[in-house]
Amino acid sequence: MIKVFRLLFLILCLKGVLFATPFLIENLDKNKINVVAFVTSWCPVCQKTNEYLLSLSEKDSNVFVTLLFVDEEIPSTIFKSKNLELISISLNDAKRFGVGESVPYILVLDKELKVVKKYHTFNEDLLFRLINNLKNGLYENGTLPPEQRIDLWQKNRF
Repeated sequence: MIKVFRLLFLILCLKGVLFATPFLIENLDKNKINVVAFVTSWCPVCQKTNEYLLSLSEKDSNVFVTLLFVDEEIPSTIFKSKNLELISISLNDAKRFGVGESVPYILVLDKELKVVKKYHTFNEDLLFRLINNLKNGLYENGTLPPEQRIDLWQKNRF
């Protein structure tokens, strides 16, 4: 009887992992800057990341946030919204995107769905600066694209 109970308990614990939704970069919003974060609900750094990204998705309509909960179900306290996608993903699927043994793991993609930056931890200031630069059409380090820099150089020179 105890073995049956343990088996049922294990199945209930793993049901979110067994039926995890696949994640495809192609399904992201191409008209927005996308932030994809691989997180958990129990990790203190992930909790801070989740709070920041939830707030960002509510405040900034130019940013689309996808929270991928690795090897766990989506917490019942977080709800999907217009600029927020919530997905449960298995660790094996997360590894295809570069997730190692630790989370949070954050990918920032531009409007062309090209990965601009990968963060292996959460730093609010760096993430905020990067998103602002991308929204303003700048590279991650705050410079203009080369074709615009050349035009400005020629304009100022002659």
